[in-house]
Amino acid sequence: MKAKPSLEQALCIVALLGIQDREIPLHSQLVAQRLGISTSYLKKIVQKLAGAKIVKTVSGREGGIVLTRDPHEITLLEVFEAIEGQSLFVKNTGLVNKVFGFDQKQAFMNTYQLTDLQDQQPVANVLAVFGKAEDLYRQELAKLTIGEVLPTSANQPVELDWTKWLKQHPSAE
Repeated sequence: MKAKPSLEQALCIVALLGIQDREIPLHSQLVAQRLGISTSYLKKIVQKLAGAKIVKTVSGREGGIVLTRDPHEITLLEVFEAIEGQSLFVKNTGLVNKVFGFDQKQAFMNTYQLTDLQDQQPVANVLAVFGKAEDLYRQELAKLTIGEVLPTSANQPVELDWTKWLKQHPSAE
């Protein structure tokens, strides 16, 4: 599985907003500059995050982007699924069973004069391994919240207005 570049960008956006003072929306222009992306591309990512009810936009001169919930209530899985969707990594199209499924096992054995055919780990089972791996992957992402990866100061979550910093340091380079 290869994640879209927008996944890393979405995680950065949510982390920035997790630190941002909840009463002060973060201006989209500043976020886009910091990430080194266009505002139109940022808008596409924010729309996906908003569709998942992770962020919302506030219109107006003092508007911008804010989290809809406390960062400790937003899991990495939610961000992942907002960007990547919920479709399976590997989809069973039935091809493996069509090619290797021995629904006509006796005829196959007769054709090749096999007295005993043991398919201990059928090829079709390989897809189940991918399914298990995906389940474990999603379970791990569901365990960790954005709030748990944010910086703290004096054992308290850092909460500030990024605006001053981002105006002075517009790009991450």
